[in-house]
Amino acid sequence: MAADNSKPLFVTVGSIKVRVIKDVITDQQVDVIVNSSNCRLDLSKGRASKALLDAAGDVIQTECDKYPNGIQNGEIAITSGGQLSCKAIYHGALSKYSGPQDDQTLAKLIKACLDQANTDGFQTMAIPALGTGFLSYPVPTVARITLDCIHNCSATSLQEVLVVIYKPEHNCFKAFLAEVKKYHPKASSQGRQLQSSQGRQLQTQTTPNSCKIGPVTVEVVVNTLSSVHADVIVCNGSKDLKLSNGSLSKSLLEAAGDGLQEELDSSYPDGIDFGECAISKGYNLPCKSVYYGTLPKWGSSAPDPSYILKKFMVECLKEANQHSMTSIAFPTLGLGVLHFPAHQSARLMIQGIFEFINNHPHATISINKVIIVVYSAMKDSGKMQTTYVKELEDQSAPSVNKTVYSGKIDSVSITVNVGNITKEKVDVLVNSVPTNLGLTSRGAAAIAAAAGPNLATELTTNNPNGVKHGDIVVTAGHDLANIKEIYHGALLPWYSKRSEGTKPPEDILEELILECLQKANTNGHKSIAFPALGTGYHKFPTDVAPACMTSAFGKFCRETKSKTVTEIRVVLYKGADDLRLLEKAFQDEFSKLVSATTDASDGVKKTAASMAPQTPLLQQVPKVPPQRGTKAYLEWKYREDARTPPYWSKFTNKITLKDWNLQVKSGAAHLESVDQSTYRSIRAAFKSSMGQSKIVSIQRIENVVLFLKYSDECQRLFRKAVVEGEFVPLQKVRNSTGTAKTMQHLDQTMHDNTHPEINEYYFFHGTKPHCVSVITGQGLDNRLAGPGLLGTGVYGAEDAAKSSSYTGVDTKGCHPMFLMRMCLGDIYMTSRSAAGIRRPPCKKCGRQMCTSHQEIYDSVVANFMAREFVVYDRSQSYPEYLIWYQFWRNLSWNVFRKRTQIALNQ
Repeated sequence: MAADNSKPLFVTVGSIKVRVIKDVITDQQVDVIVNSSNCRLDLSKGRASKALLDAAGDVIQTECDKYPNGIQNGEIAITSGGQLSCKAIYHGALSKYSGPQDDQTLAKLIKACLDQANTDGFQTMAIPALGTGFLSYPVPTVARITLDCIHNCSATSLQEVLVVIYKPEHNCFKAFLAEVKKYHPKASSQGRQLQSSQGRQLQTQTTPNSCKIGPVTVEVVVNTLSSVHADVIVCNGSKDLKLSNGSLSKSLLEAAGDGLQEELDSSYPDGIDFGECAISKGYNLPCKSVYYGTLPKWGSSAPDPSYILKKFMVECLKEANQHSMTSIAFPTLGLGVLHFPAHQSARLMIQGIFEFINNHPHATISINKVIIVVYSAMKDSGKMQTTYVKELEDQSAPSVNKTVYSGKIDSVSITVNVGNITKEKVDVLVNSVPTNLGLTSRGAAAIAAAAGPNLATELTTNNPNGVKHGDIVVTAGHDLANIKEIYHGALLPWYSKRSEGTKPPEDILEELILECLQKANTNGHKSIAFPALGTGYHKFPTDVAPACMTSAFGKFCRETKSKTVTEIRVVLYKGADDLRLLEKAFQDEFSKLVSATTDASDGVKKTAASMAPQTPLLQQVPKVPPQRGTKAYLEWKYREDARTPPYWSKFTNKITLKDWNLQVKSGAAHLESVDQSTYRSIRAAFKSSMGQSKIVSIQRIENVVLFLKYSDECQRLFRKAVVEGEFVPLQKVRNSTGTAKTMQHLDQTMHDNTHPEINEYYFFHGTKPHCVSVITGQGLDNRLAGPGLLGTGVYGAEDAAKSSSYTGVDTKGCHPMFLMRMCLGDIYMTSRSAAGIRRPPCKKCGRQMCTSHQEIYDSVVANFMAREFVVYDRSQSYPEYLIWYQFWRNLSWNVFRKRTQIALNQ
């Protein structure tokens, strides 16, 4: 290839070597030359075409004349090289530049030349700065698009491209030099080793605006999405897949043609849901396929926008990989009308890329390039590009192991490190799994990827029924060469619902750790590594999980006489949101443990209980409640020994509910007429919507068995509020129409004995007379009711008139209705019916029957004509008051006549 004295710059762009020179293009010794022509293929028009015709001879015009209808803008015609040394000439057509919409045509033309060169088996090409002369294309735009197309080219034969700038065009030469320098690799110090969460060393190499992570190059570019050349272009928009409804999807539709919309309408007549991926052909776009998705707005309650965005990223990458695609281009997902903050969009998109790479063996990944496209017409597009590049660089930074704690108890050394658990050289690795033994959570997925597919096969084959909470199953280490065995254990989430007799989550955690240590010791192993069990997915507070772990370590070291285990390691995940708090908590707990052990060895007499670290749950509960509205109050309510309300008369609050439960039989309910103050309060709430009725009686239901179950649910919600943060009050939930109307009519005493901190309110519930005794004895049982508009649950209403429509009448003309407590907790608000649901939807993905996440809502509130309040665990409701009433039309004629006469006399 011809050289030049203009200080040519040679770089590798993608897989192709590129050199920018100032020279005459017809002098270049290459396989193919690209020529800028016109749609008529009249080579005598235009400076460049005429010069080429003069050099190559009339034969090439004769060959062009074989295209009687010419070509369209963006297309090429192929001729021989004529009298030139090249094997072929590609003649391309462009129109005069009229705006950014022409960028796509330019990109289409360049891609056509590159693809044709590969098809023809050519190795070298010379291309001019297309469109920068008479056609008035902006030089920086042409430079960017030219290099971008080369970068995205999946070359099979093409090895070198010469960008030949007309000698007098010095500014054009400088622009191309500046663009090509962006691809120039820096010093070797830029090469980095990135420690992935699955244990592989991800080779990363950073260039301006890009980073190579393992086999995948991730690049952030400023461009229009429809101009980017990739096997797959990703777009997001509305659920109904009507592309004209969004600016991004509309621009793709205009570029692709109507076929894109027609295919989506045919293949997805019902549209798609959040996080799902619709697939079509690329049509006129510079891609093979278009992947289309829809995302919720930032700040939506369900599904979780963060989860859906990252899930969509991973799904697109998986889909592309399954179809052997090599490149995929994403827009900056969530920006614009969805209101995602730029830094959150960047963080989630990059996390999705890492999750995909970490969970797939590198040999199985066909994708070699991921492009994030910042819209060029966006305000501050350069600043936005910097945001995404910085996030890419931050997440690509090498992981450095750090020792948080190191000490010794008896003959066992204990260390706490920040690092990658799959890189630990120990005999035994401990893994946290759900009861179905799925390997999808962050830590389990990393271990599964590092251990290879045989791990999952062994787990499911040997344990078809899964594993119970607190139990462990053992597998080999498989591809983890340093690991002899992996212990897989299932834990309860911190705020989980518990069936009667189930141990608290912190007890299960401590016992599981102790069982792992004892099994490792029995099997003759010397070393074992734990992750920070209970944190992350299981939502244990950062001070509780370390206390449970150190307590189990202490018991093992003290109580095991013959120990083969001499080394225990705890490995904290570098990316944990609460890493600093965890580090401090482990330091504090181990310091207390070692101090207690040292005192004992020095002759200070200590019991085993005094030497065990105390979790916050074992601290003494203050006798005086903290101020309401504080976190301390929530903790106090969780820890207190539950008692009956102070106004109960038979089962008083002088002893605990558990004590009362030792004295009464199940189903034993005491009905007590209410005092005048309570009567007036409940009557006001009832009559607010039931004016044409008469209350016959109001009784309080005192059932300590039912109220204990209800109190347990309330304490679970107090616990959840401590861990996850306070619940959004009913009146502040998105799309709520306000506070519960019932509470607006009840007096202050009834308000004081409910807890809005967990969204506990009173609601009405109508029933049939023959069900009253069953409900007072056994509670409201959604299992015996038919499904309503929101599935099979316990329903409450804020207007008595709404509940009245579900009542029956006895022989005396009386209707029964309950005023019940309901603790709604974390509320899911909807305006759509869903008759098939049996529990609230998932907070992460929004699915009604999700088995992948622990974070589900606690109740559903529907904004129908009259609001409906539904819980799906009957223990979240307690029928505290029984109201018997009559309608005026059911009163006897004598009573009606007497009251009418009195009214007339007045």
